[in-house]
Amino acid sequence: MNRQLGKGSLREMHELPQTRELAAFVAVIEAGGFAEAGRHLGVAPSTLSRTVSRLEGLLGVTLLRRSTRAIELTPEGRDLLAAAQDIVTRTEALADLAARGSAPRGPLRVNAPVGFTLHVIAPRLAEFHALYPDVEVTLDMTDRPVDLIDSHADVAIRFGPLSDSELLQRPLGKAPWRLVAAPDYLDRKGWPEQPEDLSRLTQVRFTSPQHINTLRFDGIRAPVIVPASVHAENGEAVRSLILGGMGIARLSEFMVAEDIAAGRLVPLFTDRLLAAPLDITALYLTRVSGLRRLAVFLDWIGADPGA
Repeated sequence: MNRQLGKGSLREMHELPQTRELAAFVAVIEAGGFAEAGRHLGVAPSTLSRTVSRLEGLLGVTLLRRSTRAIELTPEGRDLLAAAQDIVTRTEALADLAARGSAPRGPLRVNAPVGFTLHVIAPRLAEFHALYPDVEVTLDMTDRPVDLIDSHADVAIRFGPLSDSELLQRPLGKAPWRLVAAPDYLDRKGWPEQPEDLSRLTQVRFTSPQHINTLRFDGIRAPVIVPASVHAENGEAVRSLILGGMGIARLSEFMVAEDIAAGRLVPLFTDRLLAAPLDITALYLTRVSGLRRLAVFLDWIGADPGA
């Protein structure tokens, strides 16, 4: 049967809401509020609120009346609810059916720190592509935390303590620290025999966070102060400066393991350096059971995260 399209039909179809937005709306109503829905889904309530607001903006109507204690459906919200529930139910059934027999496919946007992307993900990505050639990976590199919704990221890799702990999480391992220098630099400036000797050298320092620049050692009460030679804002810049003979620095092991193995850098006082390894965690919004390309990526990167 041929369906007659009005003049504005294609535009209107293009502007229909996505299933994710409808699912967020349904979850909030069925749970009785943003906080409870967030706990059930493993998503921050603020994320759900922004998603529902985006749905309201797309439709041009108010769906919910919000107060500090409760939410209430507007007439337009009541009109949408049944249809949204039906769409979400049918979509989940189709996704489950498709997942049983089809290979993972589609776009996957990964947000990760610069160093982790260059030294862990990028060198192995050909392996992932060979396993899952229909998954189209986009790599966004930043050392600053981002909002997954605003950045359109499917998964973000983070190091250390997490401030947005309401997101879904998967531990990927730990990243030990190494204090390193170029051997030719030490030939010129003198090889330290004790940690206190480091004060005669220079340090390439991070502009942020400052605590990475603090050097503490077993058996020494106070930090060893090393004069700064230059400051840089990310680990990859610090690594390049160290390789260029600008001084010593503390870097994650995955960033310098190959340099150490090749003799381009040497580790200093590894057994005495007091620096707790950083937790490596994957953060995401969508349950992996509903997005196979995310599930296989997490399994793959978690099998050997470089830490």
